[in-house]
Amino acid sequence: MKKKYKKVYSLAHQAGYRNYTVRDLVDLKGRKKLTQINVITPEEAAAAELADIDLLITGADRLKEIREAAPNTFLTCGIKYTEHESKESIARKCFELIELGVDSIHTNSWNLNFIKYISEFNIPLQGHVGFVPMKSTWTGGVKPVGKTLKEAIKVYEDIIELENIGCWAVEVECIPADILAEISKITKMLTISIGSGSKSDVQFLFAEDILGYHNDSSKTPRHAKKYRNFDKIYQDIQKERIKAFKKYQTDVEFKKFPAKKHSVLADQKELMKFKKLITDWNNGNK
Repeated sequence: MKKKYKKVYSLAHQAGYRNYTVRDLVDLKGRKKLTQINVITPEEAAAAELADIDLLITGADRLKEIREAAPNTFLTCGIKYTEHESKESIARKCFELIELGVDSIHTNSWNLNFIKYISEFNIPLQGHVGFVPMKSTWTGGVKPVGKTLKEAIKVYEDIIELENIGCWAVEVECIPADILAEISKITKMLTISIGSGSKSDVQFLFAEDILGYHNDSSKTPRHAKKYRNFDKIYQDIQKERIKAFKKYQTDVEFKKFPAKKHSVLADQKELMKFKKLITDWNNGNK
């Protein structure tokens, strides 16, 4: 076990090793710039851990595989509030995720009463303010939030409310960089910037933006930076996949596959016995 990993027990009392604990992260506020990536596949998670990314975040769909792929990286998991009609329901989901080894829960668009309720179980929580996609109808659509004094004050109030509840960190999405710079000085929580400038404690991006692939053919957001062009790589892979399938089709059609080396042959003596037995059966001499 590498020395940089610290032995911990999860809330489910499972022993493990992590690069950070919540205490470590809070103590690093203002001292070290951290990174967080949203991953959706085990391959992305494994690559992030090998690349020494500080924090990972993911959804619940493939959580078990992702935790296994990156067992030592601090992992936050998001929960869709639309799937839960009560605080008891969302608590059960939190406990389920904790059993799978998450270190923190992302509250996204939760009811504040839900957040308060979950915090009473000492579950580390990460909040979300500014542009929150599921609340975009209240903030005027897909656009930055906090450019006016009224909006900036609302962002600040939301952050202070989350801090008072006991969240350890808050994702701050698409607010003016200079507004976040001022807020980061005040809040005790770690601020996690996505599209909100560089004056946060943690810089956050989605793996799909870093890698440059978009299933819906959308462009990389203005606040993101593309470090690879996986769209082209995937297109090239698909072309190679088609070529391989065509070659297989042709080989089978012209009896080039399977060749002798692809087959298993019976012992000649055993084969002769088998042929004789089949002949006798067909002749009615069973």
